[in-house]
Amino acid sequence: MKKILQIGMTSNYGGIESFIMNVYRNIDRNKFQFDFINMETNGKALAYSDEIESMGGKIYKIPGRRENFLKNHNELKEIIRSNNYDFVHNNVLTWSYSDGISLPLKYSASKVIVHSHNSYMNPDMYARRLLNLVNRRFNYRNDIIRLSCSTGASKWLFRNRPAKVIPNGIDTSSYKFNPATRNEYRQKFKVKNKNVFLHVGRLSHQKNHEFLFQWFKEILKQDPNSILFLVGDGELRESLKKKVQEMKLSPYIKFLGIRSDVKKLMFMSDAFLFPSYYEGLGIVLIEAQATGLQCIASNNIEPEAKVTNQIKTIDITSSPANYVSMALESAANSKKFDRTNSYLKVKEAGYDISNTVNMLEEIYSK
Repeated sequence: MKKILQIGMTSNYGGIESFIMNVYRNIDRNKFQFDFINMETNGKALAYSDEIESMGGKIYKIPGRRENFLKNHNELKEIIRSNNYDFVHNNVLTWSYSDGISLPLKYSASKVIVHSHNSYMNPDMYARRLLNLVNRRFNYRNDIIRLSCSTGASKWLFRNRPAKVIPNGIDTSSYKFNPATRNEYRQKFKVKNKNVFLHVGRLSHQKNHEFLFQWFKEILKQDPNSILFLVGDGELRESLKKKVQEMKLSPYIKFLGIRSDVKKLMFMSDAFLFPSYYEGLGIVLIEAQATGLQCIASNNIEPEAKVTNQIKTIDITSSPANYVSMALESAANSKKFDRTNSYLKVKEAGYDISNTVNMLEEIYSK
């Protein structure tokens, strides 16, 4: 059995977490064992902890870097030295955390994977930008395996070094549109006759919520019967809630927090709004398309995310008011559009989890 240590999971139910769990649920666990590192602060559990443990995965809790840098380093070193992993799989946004690379290379025979999941970095993260610059030296080593979720994510992290693109696959058949669930949820949320807009993403700078709020405020001017649901959590939660109150949008914008029924919320919704500053891929866009949901996304998303004709893109440097008609037309089209077979288009584009797992099993088997 091959043993793989996964580094990069957090307490957030985000894109990296979804990717790793989609793989873990579908990989042959008789041949491949996953262990996980939890370096979250304040005692937070990893996302999907109960499910991980129910499937036989081990979670090693170590201090976060900000809590105790030295203990973080030493405890990770001991885990790597004592467990004889075949692979240490680093799921990263930047080069800022290098111990998951340097320690197995120095203290074990493990092969090291660096897997890029983003295509940009918030310019305000000064310390992380400095560490990213310093640790970029690892990119020039020939003893690491480079993977990415898109060509843009490859270029961002690895520059001109070769990397293999691994599609962020999903269980496409489970996203087949279900009209009964749509009706059930529209009754549950009391939105039966409304235009329902949805946004799924971490409450952080990257997702560009200020643009989203201004955009929705303009939508309400033309259709006051609209509502916007936000799924996710993050460091900007309180400031964004305050912003919504200041804009007098509280009756129309609902914060749902972290949810385990995102797929059903997509069935319920009429249009998906996604004005991010940057994305590695945007796995929620893949999921939304599989449900047949009409999507409007920033033109900064990676081209690989456009796997159907259900996505339109906008220029987030222009006024949100310019895209009101597009949003309302998308919502109207979603109600007319036969959403039933959209999951097949996503599967045909290579985003079924079986394709992703096959690619990773081939890598892990070497």
